[in-house]
Amino acid sequence: MNLPTAAPTGSVPEDLAAAARAWARGLVDAAGPAFRALYVYGSALGPGFDRQSSDVNLLLVVDALPFARLDALANAAAALPRPEEAPYRLAPLVLIAGTLNDSADVFPIDFLDLQHRRALLQGTDVLAALQVPLVNLRHQCEYELRSRFIGLRQAFLRAGGAAGAAHGLLVRAAGESGSLFRHLLTLRGLPYPEDPAALAKAVADAYGVDPAGLGLPFSARAGAVPDEATARRRFATYLEALELLIRAVDAHPTL
Repeated sequence: MNLPTAAPTGSVPEDLAAAARAWARGLVDAAGPAFRALYVYGSALGPGFDRQSSDVNLLLVVDALPFARLDALANAAAALPRPEEAPYRLAPLVLIAGTLNDSADVFPIDFLDLQHRRALLQGTDVLAALQVPLVNLRHQCEYELRSRFIGLRQAFLRAGGAAGAAHGLLVRAAGESGSLFRHLLTLRGLPYPEDPAALAKAVADAYGVDPAGLGLPFSARAGAVPDEATARRRFATYLEALELLIRAVDAHPTL
């Protein structure tokens, strides 16, 4: 099963588009005749983007990447402005046009993100014809969920259960959950809302998980810092909801 090809979505504020083009000019020049496209993709095109805390993801697509061109791009990258000197936190990714379709089945989450939240800044829209097979989507969703679940517990252990750790980890989980939650709804063949709270509820309803528990990272990010006992209780509730979600995804048939 493939997801239908999608047109670019999201609009790029003109100041961001101009800053991204200027910042990436050295990379585009280093790509030379192999240059195909420059995109902004990901959270910068979604609601609630925070330029102070979130990266702006850039994708540079080239025809080929022999070592000589990789070396030229590395030299150009060394001359790029430092993050603290740029108006946005720009993070570049380089892919080869001819391998896009070959890679899409291995990284369905990543390529779905590229396909559905992208804005072309320069060049040809080489992602327009991309087909993303969904056969491995359940596996990657479960892998990401389990990795994050284990990571949250390990981070709490490393922090020694220190005051503030539970709340901080919940807030961090909010930033990591939006994209994955959208793909969990894609796995069910369902549309996804953009509002984070509505997104968490939609996933909870689709997989039979407590919506209040699954939405705790988003409310933690948006609300005031609670007292330590409340923060720990919320963190424990979220871990329980996340574990139930993992079990539900594990039981979902492969597409």
